[in-house]
Amino acid sequence: MFLLPKGNPLYENIAASKVKIPDMFEKLKSSSFTGYLSFTFPSSIAIFFFEAGKLISAMLEHDGKRLTGFEAIAGVCTQIFGGGGALSVYKLSKDLTMCLHAMLHGDVLYQGQELKLIDIKGLLEKMKAQRLNGCLRIYTEDRTALIFYKEGAPLGFFHDGSHDIETSASESQKIAGLPGSKIDVLSTKSAEELMHYDLLEMVNIAKLWESTTARFSSEREKIRKEAEVVGQQHADDALKELEDDLKEVAMAYVGKMGASLVEKELNDRGGRRALTEGSQVGAFLAGVEKGAKLLTSISKTREMLETMKNEIAERTKSLL
Repeated sequence: MFLLPKGNPLYENIAASKVKIPDMFEKLKSSSFTGYLSFTFPSSIAIFFFEAGKLISAMLEHDGKRLTGFEAIAGVCTQIFGGGGALSVYKLSKDLTMCLHAMLHGDVLYQGQELKLIDIKGLLEKMKAQRLNGCLRIYTEDRTALIFYKEGAPLGFFHDGSHDIETSASESQKIAGLPGSKIDVLSTKSAEELMHYDLLEMVNIAKLWESTTARFSSEREKIRKEAEVVGQQHADDALKELEDDLKEVAMAYVGKMGASLVEKELNDRGGRRALTEGSQVGAFLAGVEKGAKLLTSISKTREMLETMKNEIAERTKSLL
């Protein structure tokens, strides 16, 4: 989504779920880090720019919407807990960081202007005279080139397909010569002026992370309890069905008294939940055997108990 030079990679494509934002920001602050963080998630991407350990900008694009500042940081915290994201950290010079900041957050001086309708020489002279800090973007539908400026002088060139800043303008000139090529010009403050703005001083990152953690923990606990209720209901239904089937087995061997015998033995052991406990199952079968001996032959009693034992073992496996 964003065409950005990678500079010196410190981390690439590490799982965002392993990242604790307050700890990472503190580390970048203490090391006076200059560069940017790139978060990529299934449906969004975020870019955080640092200048000498100060968080000078934060941007998140999600579902076609662009969020900045506090909202962007809060959004990234939420996305991290949502899972599936990756983080890359790239170290850059302060001048290049300033230019990239212009590309994403700068004031738009020209936008979508067709190159053939613009006096490029005059534009570049104007940028030089105004000592412009920023970025000139040249693009077609499928190609893009960036030219970075510091105080009106070109700082370097970057285009899709490259990984770092180049000193040659040849590729940018090729893209500028393509049919239908257009140009955007974006400007920003100097690196020194940008450093007066620090989101780490304006946003309580630790508190934000803590509240997000608590919210997701609460949501996970709610889901767990709901699943537990559903699971309990499923188990109760399965045990009721098993009890009914055991009654039918008993009735088949000892007549109508069989159902009452099964019900009594289960009630004596706290109900049908006893069928999931090994020691209780043994006691239940012993009780059924004792009562059945008065109603049928020993051979039929043994056959009935074997059938019940197998039914209980097979149908309670998934409930244990």
